[in-house]
Amino acid sequence: MPTAANDNSPLYLPETAVAHRVLGAKSKTQWDALAIVWEREGLPRIDPMTGCRYWPAVRAFLDRRHGIASAQLPSTVDGAENWS
Repeated sequence: MPTAANDNSPLYLPETAVAHRVLGAKSKTQWDALAIVWEREGLPRIDPMTGCRYWPAVRAFLDRRHGIASAQLPSTVDGAENWS
């Protein structure tokens, strides 16, 4: 369930926090191995300025990976309808 945009949660999370949100009580060591593989599939990398991952992008990656990403509307109109 998505949380409100103003819930005051940090947007950039350290690896330990990302590991906990993704895997729960499992060890960070398991996350380290998964992150290497998933980065090849598009998992957002650690931001060099913050040293953390941007959590909304990580969540979006996981949602897409499991087929529950929200549907996107077309960005342009495809033309007038022809009903004849």
